[in-house]
Amino acid sequence: MKKIQAVIFDFDGVIVDTVPLYYKATKVIADMLGVTFTSEMNQQLQGVNRKQTIMTLIKDSTRTYSEQEVYELGEQKNEEYKKLIQNLDEKVVLPGIQSFLGELKKRGIPTAVASSSSNAPYLIEKIGLSSYFDHIVDVTKIKKGKPNPEIFLTAACQLQIPPQDCIAIEDGRAGLEGIQKANMFSVGVGEDEMMKNADLYVEKTEDLTFEKLAKSYDEFFQTK
Repeated sequence: MKKIQAVIFDFDGVIVDTVPLYYKATKVIADMLGVTFTSEMNQQLQGVNRKQTIMTLIKDSTRTYSEQEVYELGEQKNEEYKKLIQNLDEKVVLPGIQSFLGELKKRGIPTAVASSSSNAPYLIEKIGLSSYFDHIVDVTKIKKGKPNPEIFLTAACQLQIPPQDCIAIEDGRAGLEGIQKANMFSVGVGEDEMMKNADLYVEKTEDLTFEKLAKSYDEFFQTK
């Protein structure tokens, strides 16, 4: 059986249920700008950085925004989000994830977080999951955001595991594309139809078990 060597996680929508909070924070900015922003658009933007989010919001605007204005809008969105996460606790962890992380830890499988959110390290500490991860990629040092594979390749480098021997888990389109570009085994989570293009697809986090992952991973390499 092909042995699992490392697992890399996205954060929002994979480990914690914070996607609705991103919607609320971004909606504040969208309303301020007078542009439409729906929950469907929010799902499509999962995994992209602040600048890319703002650029998406203003792409149909008749007004031209400077780099500084885009940056400031991104910072404002982040401040709105930070207000919303102040009172979060372990209840925000998605179903089945803590037991899945426990299985990986028990088996000595190294793990990392590759999140586009600079708030991820703070939240991981706040909800008591720090001990489950060997590395958290510092997104502020990542030059190219998802769907560029840089953040996933950085995680693999920190884990000292070749990218082709890593498994990465995502719920966002940009992230899934990044995993595929990194030549990693991809796991797609959630109701977005695009997630079904992953090597393993689960609709809900509680459906992701170590046994299911190990079986799918082994079968994937047997067919190669």
